[in-house]
Amino acid sequence: PPRCQRCAEPAGAEPRATSDLEQEVLRQLRGVKDPGLGADIVTCGFAGDVEVDPARGRVTFRLEVSTFVERARAEVEKLPWVRSVEVRSPASAGSTAPPQRPPPGAAPQQRPMPRMPPTLDKVKSIVAVSSCKGGVGKSTVAVNLAFELRKSGAKVGIFDCDVYGPSLPVMVRFAEAPQMVMYEDDNKQKHIEPVIHEESGIKLVSFGYAGKAAVMRGSMVTGLIAQLMTQTEWGELDYLVLDLPPGTGDIHLTLAQVCRITAAVIVTTPQKLSIIDVERGISMFSQLAVPSVAVVQNMSYFPLPDGQRQYPFGNTAAGKNIAETFGIDHVFELPLDPVVSEAGDAGAPFVARHPSSPAAEEISRLAEAVVQEVKEIHAGSRRPVVAYDESGNFFRVELPSGEAFGIDPEILRQ
Repeated sequence: PPRCQRCAEPAGAEPRATSDLEQEVLRQLRGVKDPGLGADIVTCGFAGDVEVDPARGRVTFRLEVSTFVERARAEVEKLPWVRSVEVRSPASAGSTAPPQRPPPGAAPQQRPMPRMPPTLDKVKSIVAVSSCKGGVGKSTVAVNLAFELRKSGAKVGIFDCDVYGPSLPVMVRFAEAPQMVMYEDDNKQKHIEPVIHEESGIKLVSFGYAGKAAVMRGSMVTGLIAQLMTQTEWGELDYLVLDLPPGTGDIHLTLAQVCRITAAVIVTTPQKLSIIDVERGISMFSQLAVPSVAVVQNMSYFPLPDGQRQYPFGNTAAGKNIAETFGIDHVFELPLDPVVSEAGDAGAPFVARHPSSPAAEEISRLAEAVVQEVKEIHAGSRRPVVAYDESGNFFRVELPSGEAFGIDPEILRQ
């Protein structure tokens, strides 16, 4: 049939709603996958803000990652009613020129950061619990922090980000081994239902609930983590606690790409090697524009019957020194206490099993500090200022301390 020259619709056809056309464009963009993350560019928050001019057959959309410009444009141009496509991107496709840093005091042009994936829209705060060394009790801190936040009435979720050695199924045990459920909606989009802890209502996600061992390369792991993070139906949460794997590797960068981490808690032990690695972890979060709000020095002392503390490893001021160096206001010490191990072996958080223990009381203080710091971050007093400089093609990050630095978009992409 003859077509209307203005909107590429069959002559006499009813004009289609702009919202329907925008959804068509988004469906086309979902056909562009990020191979490193294993998810499409809309789910990852890289593409969006679609604008359609039906009369001219014109489409405009935002694209945060320049390497996908041509592929995204080609997918949208497949729609029969589209005549022209404009991509708002930080850099033209194929540009390899290195970013130029701004002169001191220069005010960069403001530009919105990538949006959160739709499944995280109702998650108010994401708190990462991290350590650069394995075996320092990071998972213990993450799980007990989450359960303590829940005791205050908050809606909480836990994401166990360690694919090779997931801890959550051991630390939060069920009478019958649960499994996460994956399903497809009418648009063939995959969704994951988290495991619900019946007593607390906390939502749990871990590769350990899949019941499979992980034998895969790094790129596959990062893709799996991105899928678990962005496809899980988290629903409405006040806090999503991330139990990160040890180190400062690809998983940390992947999570920083697909979501906005609100704050970080750093876990260490009194040993010098662990303390040195803590500095690396704090520096990593600083470069990702994530404020580190607390340091937890685990296995610090023996609690004595008379209420005193015995520090068998010395180095009692190490955590405080780190906090002072990096401007962190909160330092906490957890004891070497049999109740911590006993609760862990029983598959129950010690804050629930032994709420009056010194360890539980310290976690309670940690939770109070996290709540206060997150409030200040959302209020803007500790929020890093991130802006995009179009002339130099880089992101400029200014920390609350006044420190400022630039980040090449391609580095974030990698």
